[in-house]
Amino acid sequence: MNVKLIVEYEGTRYHGWQAQAGTPTIESALRAAIANLTGETPALTAAGRTDAGVHALGQVVNFKLEHDFPVQQLPGALNARLAPDIAVRHAEVVDESFNARYSARARHYAYRIRQALPRGAYQRQYAWGMNDTLDLAAMQAAGERLTGTHDFAAFGRSPRPGGHTVRRVHEIKISSAGDWITIAVAADAFLYGMVRRIAGALVDVGRRKRTLDWIDELLTGSARGLRLAPAQGLVQVSVEY
Repeated sequence: MNVKLIVEYEGTRYHGWQAQAGTPTIESALRAAIANLTGETPALTAAGRTDAGVHALGQVVNFKLEHDFPVQQLPGALNARLAPDIAVRHAEVVDESFNARYSARARHYAYRIRQALPRGAYQRQYAWGMNDTLDLAAMQAAGERLTGTHDFAAFGRSPRPGGHTVRRVHEIKISSAGDWITIAVAADAFLYGMVRRIAGALVDVGRRKRTLDWIDELLTGSARGLRLAPAQGLVQVSVEY
């Protein structure tokens, strides 16, 4: 049986999704819970391999079990075996051909910023806190330059060795509520570090340190001045199939 999970996690104390020897990861924790519950150790496939410190509201994972298991009991049973910062929100049996990564049509991420903040405490694990007041209109204009199909080689590397770096960004939307700013990004797929570099670029435009012409340079392959935004501001929101 091919099982699909929707998983939420607070990524602060994990070294990202992908299992790594000697360090806590989301994949390792989930695999251990599945093994403890079912006695099986299936390979797990995630829609996106989130970085260390990145959070998720709608990570999608699939795996195959050799023996039947009452799928409606999976969320509660797995959650009883997981730390409180990981939660299985939904489980269902899907077609054998379903693959959480390759069947995805679009992925949605959000990056949160708290601006005009000399010192903050509440946001430190969930947003990029900064002293500056950002120009949201300039950030939106920069985001529109990045929308569409482009070679995003300057923004990250392919998950596959030697893989291409062309991606289609469906939408980048900047919204605000008081001092809080959200950069919402939807694309067919992302490179490693791509959303965090998009956020870093938009913030530098919002700080008036960079221009729209610089954004165009980035799309020609130049990585001059491009930086990675802090991990804690990023959350994987959902995946479309």
